Amino acid sequence: MKPLHTIAVPKGPLLSVMSLASAAACHGEFDVVISIMDPSLRLEWSHPRHTVFRMSTAVRPGLNTADARFIEGLFAVDLTGASSVLIHCRAGLERSPAAAMVLALKLGAGLKVIERGIDWEIANPNPLILALGEDQLKSGPVLRAMAERHA
Repeated sequence: MKPLHTIAVPKGPLLSVMSLASAAACHGEFDVVISIMDPSLRLEWSHPRHTVFRMSTAVRPGLNTADARFIEGLFAVDLTGASSVLIHCRAGLERSPAAAMVLALKLGAGLKVIERGIDWEIANPNPLILALGEDQLKSGPVLRAMAERHA
């Protein structure tokens, strides 16, 4: 399966973003899997290095939305020795590309690398996840500005 978005982190893992359906078909090909699931959906498969986060697609803080604990958990995922990381949500268009962008920035990818890795014709990165990640990294609104330029 071809990822929807791919960010090649220099000196780090390749971050691939897919939909849930694609991830279900090929998750075994990746070293680490990060699932960002709607609270009501059941995941019918697992992976030895699998982290599951449960949240809605909402873009404003509230019940079942992204929060600082999500960003802390994302940054705490053990990527030791990983050359490939699969990040997915239901469609691969909002939550997972935002998480990949934030994680790539945390891992030292430059803004141009991040921007090139996103298919802006289909992506609509979740602004709440971007804002929370930027706050945690103290980067300023660089990812949100990038997303707004492509909106």
